[in-house]
Amino acid sequence: MAVRWSLLAPFLVFVCPLGCGSSEPAAAPADAAVDVIEEVDSPGADTASDDAGDATAGLRRCAAAGKGAVAGDFCFLLTPAESGLPAGGANADVDQYALRPASGARGKLLLFFNGSGGSPAAGARASATDGFYATARATGLHVLGVSYRSDDSVGGLCKGDDACFLPTRRTILTGVFESGAASPLAGIAVHEGAVARVIAALEALAARDPSGGWEAFLDASATKPAERIRWSKVIAAGHSQGGGHAAIIGKTFAIDRVVALASPCDMAGTAPASWLDASKSAYATSPASAFHGLAAPSDAICSGYPLIWSALGLDGSRKHADAIVCAGAGGHGAPIDCVENAPTWKKMLE
Repeated sequence: MAVRWSLLAPFLVFVCPLGCGSSEPAAAPADAAVDVIEEVDSPGADTASDDAGDATAGLRRCAAAGKGAVAGDFCFLLTPAESGLPAGGANADVDQYALRPASGARGKLLLFFNGSGGSPAAGARASATDGFYATARATGLHVLGVSYRSDDSVGGLCKGDDACFLPTRRTILTGVFESGAASPLAGIAVHEGAVARVIAALEALAARDPSGGWEAFLDASATKPAERIRWSKVIAAGHSQGGGHAAIIGKTFAIDRVVALASPCDMAGTAPASWLDASKSAYATSPASAFHGLAAPSDAICSGYPLIWSALGLDGSRKHADAIVCAGAGGHGAPIDCVENAPTWKKMLE
């Protein structure tokens, strides 16, 4: 079985669709475009079949035990390359996690972005039965852990330069290099952008898990690539650097909510990066009513999160600065690595 996937850009609607303020960096050039057409054969003997009560072709099952395991049916693995994108892209060979409820689906999609130097397996680290992904699925959510260009930290790329953070994050998400972004990203391709990865994964899942409900998160009538995703049905979540990307998605699109774990972290000296000040920069999703944060008081890596949450205007009931730090996890990793925080995950996701 072969799946053909086509993407036509630009992603200019994503770069600044809402009339960003004049203090924000310039948009990407209007001629930034790519046409990607790839054929990907379905994997072989390790792919899922209909032995779990549903026909799924070309999808590998998640391990049920061991490192990165997720217990239960309807957890699949597929790399960006397996979903039809070029195999040469950054982290195109890294497994993405796709989970769906066996019943009681809410019609909402959780997009998860791992921290710098990590992978989508981060959402499964805490426990095969009660980790972040398993908890999300238990609340009725579809889940997609996205493999994106995450090897370099945004903090390391921007080095405290306030004007660098926003275009750098947009570039990573859209795959279109934006003026003002960190120079190491200059050669990025659209198919390496997180948005392209999400679209390709959803299209592959809809084709290969036809009764899974994945098509509900795609808009076949959309004329622009970024609009292929039904953003109103999306919950964007992430840990560390990934939480900043989730916040950018909430800033750009009207989504269901943002869940930031040990994040956002963008600081310009001792102050939050200006894009994180909701009083000065427009947000399509209200941080006050739809952003949720979980962090540990002992987080030394993202120590600026209290200032950032205040700049965003998070409602007090959505600030959870009391993440439990379990054995073997530091303050920064605890919000994603410690299963003891599952009750708070559930509260933020429901």
